[in-house]
Amino acid sequence: MTNAFPPEDISARFDNIDTRLEEIGDELDLLRTVQNANRRETRGNSQTIARLERTIRELADIARLHQEGLRAAQRDAERDRQTIRENEIQADRDREVLLASLLQAERDRQAFQEEIRRIWEYLRDRNGGSSTPN
Repeated sequence: MTNAFPPEDISARFDNIDTRLEEIGDELDLLRTVQNANRRETRGNSQTIARLERTIRELADIARLHQEGLRAAQRDAERDRQTIRENEIQADRDREVLLASLLQAERDRQAFQEEIRRIWEYLRDRNGGSSTPN
C-alpha cells in the first residue's frame, strides 16, 4: 500500500485537525459559559417573577382591604348623615316644644300676675282703699 499523501501533508493535516478541534473545544467552552449564564439569568428571572407575583398578590389584598374599608367608611358616613338628620328633626321638635312651653309659661305668668293683682285689689278694697291693712 502506498500513501497518496506525503508525510508532511499528513502532519500538516493533523496539525490542522488539532487546531480545528481546539477551536471547537473553545467554542464549546464558550457555549457552556453562555448556557450557564443563561441558566443563572433564567433562575434569577424566575425568582424575580415569583417575587413580583407575591407582591402583586399582596397589593391585590391591600386593594381589597382598602375597598372594604372604603365601603365601611361610606356606610358609616351615610349612617352618621342619617343620625344627624334625625337629630336635626328632633332638635326642631324640641325647639317647638320649648317655645310652646315658654309661651305657656308666659301665659301662666301673666295669669298669675292678673290673679295677684285681683287679690291685691280685693284686699285693698276690703281695707277701704288703703294699700296697707290697719
